[in-house]
Parts: sequence; C-alpha cells; structure tokens
Amino acid sequence: MDETLQYPPDDVRRAIDLTGYTFTSQVKALADGAAVATLTCAALNQSTQKGWLNVKSGASTATWPLGLCQMDIKAVVSGTTQHTETLTFQVIDGVTA
Repeated sequence: MDETLQYPPDDVRRAIDLTGYTFTSQVKALADGAAVATLTCAALNQSTQKGWLNVKSGASTATWPLGLCQMDIKAVVSGTTQHTETLTFQVIDGVTA
C-alpha cells in the first residue's frame, strides 16, 4: 500500500476528481483502422461518483462492423493529454431483437 495515497491500489476510493477534464473517444476496426464511431464521454457528478465517466455511442451500434474493434479514451486537463490503455473487443451479431 502506498501510504501517501492512503488507500490500497485496487480501492475505488483512490479515484481522482474529473472536474475540468475533457474526454474524447473513438472506436476503430482492428482489421483496417477504419473509424467505426465517435463516443460521447461525460464525467458523472464528481461529488457523489468521483472518478466515474459515462462513455456511450450516440448512434445505434447495429451498423458497427462485425469483428475486432479497438477504442481508448483521451483525457485533456490543463493542456496535458493522456490516453487510457487500448481496449480491444469483439463485435458480434445480436441475439436479442
């Protein structure tokens, strides 16, 4: 445990306040790098849900290509840009109508 941070590394209380951050996110097809979607990112109420971010597609995902896709989240605060790790996921046909 890092005593300067007060909580163990996996403790959700270590979340940072996202006030002042600007977030953007895109989904791209892994096969050819083609843009699939731009995602909307909005920090939730940082008083009650510190560190939480809502990420969603504004359009239906029904048109997304089947197969592997990648995404990350870009965060900018005070002129500093950081990216999350890249998430790779599989888009499959829906079962439930």
